[in-house]
Amino acid sequence: MSEHLVRKKVLLGVAAVLLALFAWLAVLTGGWGLAAVAMLVTAGVLLLAGKREWKRNPLWLAAFAVILSVVVWDGVSLAKYAIPDNGDTFSSRVATWGRDHGFSPVIDKLEAMAYRTPPSKDPAQSLGLNISVPPTTAPAATTTTAAATVNPGDTVPAATSTTLDTTNPQPPAALKPVISPALPGEGQWTPIAQAQGHDTLWATSLRPLPATGGVVATMVAIDQTYLRTSMFNGTEEPGGGPWKKGNHVPITLQPALIATMNGGFRFEHIKGGYMNEGKVVKPLKQGDATIAVDKTGTMVMGKLGRDLQDDGSWASMRQNLELIVDNGTSNVAQGTADGVWWGADNGNAVYVKRSGVCALPDGRLAYVLVDQVDAEQFAQSLIALGCTRAMQLDINVDWPAFALYNWANNKSNPHFVDKRMSGTLRRYVDGSTKEFFAFFDRKQVPAGTVLDS
Repeated sequence: MSEHLVRKKVLLGVAAVLLALFAWLAVLTGGWGLAAVAMLVTAGVLLLAGKREWKRNPLWLAAFAVILSVVVWDGVSLAKYAIPDNGDTFSSRVATWGRDHGFSPVIDKLEAMAYRTPPSKDPAQSLGLNISVPPTTAPAATTTTAAATVNPGDTVPAATSTTLDTTNPQPPAALKPVISPALPGEGQWTPIAQAQGHDTLWATSLRPLPATGGVVATMVAIDQTYLRTSMFNGTEEPGGGPWKKGNHVPITLQPALIATMNGGFRFEHIKGGYMNEGKVVKPLKQGDATIAVDKTGTMVMGKLGRDLQDDGSWASMRQNLELIVDNGTSNVAQGTADGVWWGADNGNAVYVKRSGVCALPDGRLAYVLVDQVDAEQFAQSLIALGCTRAMQLDINVDWPAFALYNWANNKSNPHFVDKRMSGTLRRYVDGSTKEFFAFFDRKQVPAGTVLDS
């Protein structure tokens, strides 16, 4: 066989592969609508090329037509989605477009490759809290140092439970630093918000893992005595609607708004469900970790079927994987055995920013951010912070977000509670693609609002 003939067959093979690949991409990214457009463009190109050229290079002409169709169609689609500001960062919008158009496995792999670096063993020299903290008043712990070792199943002594004062809420007991010397304010609770003149939120930061001192956790303790909580619906998660509690806190409620926190994973990454305003968007799964808000605006968190029941009495229910901590111990290994990947690459560790909600020994809830950790390190951090049970929420880059608000000059003014939080600060008052939870001063909520939905 001549060299010319071999080259011709190779080129034809390449053309056939490109044609098949982009035909598949057409169906994957644009459905049968793009596939139909690609076929029409192919027919047009072949007609315009002329009979002689069509006979000489039919595969290359068809491949060119299909590639052109996919590039133009998807390019326009991506631009229409990613360029307008929908409350997410540009990179998040690009990633979301990719997930919505069949590239979720590719994006998962790219993220897993990007998050392979474990946290530093050297003690961090600053905490994450984005508020002024008082000097440390409690003596630093002397039981361990940054050079100590810790096994995956080890726990760190945390604060003991306190007795709740239902009229004048108090912060939890101070957390004992585990790395010496302690940083200023480490483990000490600082009040960060009030409702009806009473402290209702407190925050602290701690380096919770003695063998991995570079890990820093921030916790917000939440006393709901004077709060009213509600779950709002994002335009994409859960999407659908119409919703009364839409993708942002209405202006009529913003003077009463105290804080917001992120929700959970995209639905494609969980087996559990979602219910709000009486609508079941995704069926709830017995045994999964669940945040539920009752019709009075009180939030609870636990294992569905054990700690709370799907009895029709809840205003909102949001699930996200299994409990990552239960009875004060890590549930990561059991969850992985059950097919829960915790945002990992099919069980391989990835070190990312992680958020969660946990139950404290006194029965109150807390929001937690830890960066950059794998699932087991996150579980051990939660245990070190005193969580008796915990539920992982959203992870990665811009999604974990707990914001505080004050009302001034006829507008709501937010700021993140942790300096490592990123993304569009006003997403929950201007418009969010994902669901979120909002906390209000119960007494300041007007009558007849969407919170009664």
